[in-house]
Order: sequence, then structure tokens, then C-alpha cells
Amino acid sequence: MVRAVIMRHAMSMQSRLYASVLSVALVLGPLHVAHAAPSIEDLYTQGQEAFDAGDYSTAGDKWSEAVRALEETEDNSATRQTIMNLALDAYLRAYRNDDARVHIDKAKALLDEYEASLEPSGAELTPEIASEKGKIEDILADLAEPEPEPEPDPEPGPNDTDPGPPVLLDQNPGRPLIITGAVLTGVGVAGLGLMIGGLVGGGAAQRDWDAAVPGSTEQEEIGKRGRTMNVLAGVGGAVGGVLIGTGVALLVVGLKRNADARNQVVLTPALGPGYAGIGLRGSF
Repeated sequence: MVRAVIMRHAMSMQSRLYASVLSVALVLGPLHVAHAAPSIEDLYTQGQEAFDAGDYSTAGDKWSEAVRALEETEDNSATRQTIMNLALDAYLRAYRNDDARVHIDKAKALLDEYEASLEPSGAELTPEIASEKGKIEDILADLAEPEPEPEPDPEPGPNDTDPGPPVLLDQNPGRPLIITGAVLTGVGVAGLGLMIGGLVGGGAAQRDWDAAVPGSTEQEEIGKRGRTMNVLAGVGGAVGGVLIGTGVALLVVGLKRNADARNQVVLTPALGPGYAGIGLRGSF
């Protein structure tokens, strides 16, 4: 009964397992597993059901139990080889699914027990089982390799220096003054324009006032307009003159500071064996 169930499983496995199981089916005589046949058959069937459902870890566990339950005898040897091969294949599939080391550890433990059971008879592993063993040992070797540590940065030599980035001085230190000066100058020019407008308006008001009837309401209105123009002219002239003077002064100072900065040095840290300092670089 066990041999027939194994044959059904082998039809769904890859070609290498198919050939192995088919050979076993052709050469095996009746199995002598007294008192153990029902248990082996149940374990095999449970493993097959788990394998078909994609639960390779459980399939490997069930088939491992079957291998351990079968005594290594001449009659049982081929059957143990077949189930052993299926168990190892299931564990490898489980490991490929989730990369959990536990599957490989179970496969290695089963291999160790299986090889120990072969020692009394001097039998060797079949090529199929030996191939699976090689895969398991390669995986364990990869898992045992520590990750390479990053190489340290090389120590600087006796003649190596690390000047670091140059410290550039501000090339436009007078920019705030230039901006402020330009704004004040612009406002001052507007003030002069106001003064000119007031003078012109005041002159026109004077002419109108002279032409109006003395003491009339019209003459009074013209007089108010004239006084307003005079105030605008005075304020515009005073404020415009001050702002233009201040703005021009700030422009001159700011431009001079920029010119001086462009002729100043660039500071560069200088480091070397036995000394440390600052390098100067620039044009004058």
C-alpha cells in the first residue's frame, strides 16, 4: 500500500524524483514493515496532502516522521530513500518560500540521522539525496558567513594635508548700503519733483490772485491754493535735498566697500605635519 501511494506522488514531482520513484517501484519486492505499515501510510498521506496544499514545511515534517519510523533494512531501504528525498525537497521548497532557517535546520538534522542509520550497512547516499545534501550545505554556509565590515578610511600620510573648503570673504559687504542709498535717493528725487511742482503751482496761483477782484471769494480761494503750493515746495525741497544727500553718501560708501572686498584675501585653512594655520589668497 505504501509503495502504491508513493507512486502516485511521484507522478506529480519533478523528473528526477519521478525516475527515482519509478526505479524503486520496479525493483522493490513486498515491504516488510510489520506493525508499522498503517502508521507509515498515514504519515505519507498526510505529507502528500500538505504538499498539494502548498504547505511544504508540514509535508517535510510528516515525511521526516515516516523516514524515522521506518527501520533501515534491505527491504525498506529503497522506500526510505524515496521518502527521504521527498522530505528534503519539501524543506528546500519551504525555505525558498519564506527564507526561514528553521526549514534548513530540520533538513540537516534529518540528513544527519539518516546517514547515521546507514553506517552499520556501509550504504552510501543516493545521487538524488547527495544532491539535496549539497544544496542544504551550501545554504548553511551562506547563512554562516558574516557580512563584510566596511573598510575604514585610510589614515592621512605624513605629507597629506586637508585644507578643507576655502573660506570666502563676502564679496559684496556694501550691498545693504547701496540698496538703502538707492531707495533714499529715489525718494529724494521725488521730493525735488514735489518742490518744483509747488513752485510752479505757487507762481500760477500768484498770477490768478493778482487778476482776481480784490476781496472777492475767488481771490481768497486762490490765496489758499497759493499757500498750499508754497508749503509743498518748501517741504519737497527740504526733504528731497536731505534724502538725496544721504542716499548718495550711502551709495558711495557701499560701492567703496564692495570694491575693497574684491581686493581682499581669501582665507584657507592650512594643515600639515607639525603645523596648522590659515592661508591667505587674493589680489591687491
